Amino acid sequence: MVRVTVVGAGIAGLTTALYAVTAGHHVVVLDRTDRLGGRGTSQTVEGAPIGYGLHLLHRRGPLMKVIKKISRLPLVLASPRLDRLHAVNIGPLRPRNNVRLAAQLRRELRQAEATSEVAQAAALLAGSGVLRFDGRYAALQKQRLSVVGEGWAGLVGRMAAALDEVGVLIEANCQVSGVEQGRVVLEDGRTFESDIVVLATGASQAARLLKPIDAHALQSVTPVRASTLDALLTSRPLSQKHGIIDVREGAYIADVANIQPKLNLDGALLSAVMVERPNESAEERGVRFDKFLDRTAKGWQHHVVHQRKQASITVQTTGTKPAYDRYIEHGILLAGEWVDCEHELADAAAATGKLCGQNIP
Repeated sequence: MVRVTVVGAGIAGLTTALYAVTAGHHVVVLDRTDRLGGRGTSQTVEGAPIGYGLHLLHRRGPLMKVIKKISRLPLVLASPRLDRLHAVNIGPLRPRNNVRLAAQLRRELRQAEATSEVAQAAALLAGSGVLRFDGRYAALQKQRLSVVGEGWAGLVGRMAAALDEVGVLIEANCQVSGVEQGRVVLEDGRTFESDIVVLATGASQAARLLKPIDAHALQSVTPVRASTLDALLTSRPLSQKHGIIDVREGAYIADVANIQPKLNLDGALLSAVMVERPNESAEERGVRFDKFLDRTAKGWQHHVVHQRKQASITVQTTGTKPAYDRYIEHGILLAGEWVDCEHELADAAAATGKLCGQNIP
């Protein structure tokens, strides 16, 4: 048994802790806020899960496997349908009243050519703003990318409950100022002595903590920033559509209430994302985003019950990512979406967390 300190209580950190304690180690989790899950969480308002832009859970991904491992209660999942997902200038990705067009679009989706606008639309939604023709792209077409009925806070809550059952301490409001060969130093002067430290923070915080041992840490990892809107409305401006995708704007909007009818909402639950363009400021993107929202969900702002709007948020990263054990000689492991992995997004966080938890020396 070794002492393990996990810095960060998001999906990556909680997964690391679950597998590390299962392996018999003594684990402490630290987080700089009092809200578990990081950006991989949500807030329930009048029965509606308000998150940080639409992100779909892969039914066969690593995160789903973690949830199944720790919880017997099934998730209430529902997937967007291609016939109710519309792309600007195309219409539904799988039209129901035009056999010839439906066959053509099905062929383009299957071939996944980067020049195909319908393939780009599916990839944009599946990749949460980044065009990737990968496993998530295929999963969207097979209805294996899903809205979580209880919201992402429900997933985080299940993980936290499992850790609580085995006595893992989760310390909130811990601002970590440095990591020194097994010792985690907090800004308030406290220290945590460890044999292994797992950095399961965001990429920028990890780079700051790694700087004393690697001045160029994570310089090849690039954040992908976006503007997001999540809004509970009394109306349904998308009508019966599950979502609208605008490839040229790098944006999409979904009505989660249409995708997941078991939420039993009278109005809409809109969730929208617009990804940055090169050299674009947050203000410039905000102007584009407002125009996109007004075009696709006309009048939405007149029916708002509650909304969360983010002018600029890092939704994921690209670039050359480090291996989870790159700094093991310093007693440090890495977990997160920004760590090298065959999976993407939340599944990458869960997969790298599992790697860390199962491979503590």
